[in-house]
Amino acid sequence: MVILQNSGVPIYQQIAEQIKSDIVNGKIKENEYLPSIRGLARDLKISVITTMKAYDELAAEGYVTAVQGKGYLVNPQDTEMMREQHLRRVEDGLTDAIKAARLAGIGAQELKNMLELLLEE
Repeated sequence: MVILQNSGVPIYQQIAEQIKSDIVNGKIKENEYLPSIRGLARDLKISVITTMKAYDELAAEGYVTAVQGKGYLVNPQDTEMMREQHLRRVEDGLTDAIKAARLAGIGAQELKNMLELLLEE
């Protein structure tokens, strides 16, 4: 897991997003337990409270369930619903990018070129 201190995105959100991605991509399977809160906090050298906040966010969004005395268990996922949610987020991000490009006077072809370059990375 990679945490960027100066990304502008809170650390707990970075953790939650990476775990969500791992769940969606099958790296973390349903009915599998996440690393312990204390263990992950120690490994990432962050506070337990930050890790707890990330796990609570995952639970609130339905990705995991807290099991008393055992930790956080990955819930079975509706992959089609999750894909739709991700598509909406991508559409929102692209819409924001298009608005910003228009404000900056960037034309459609230049924007397409930028997108192609970013996709190659």
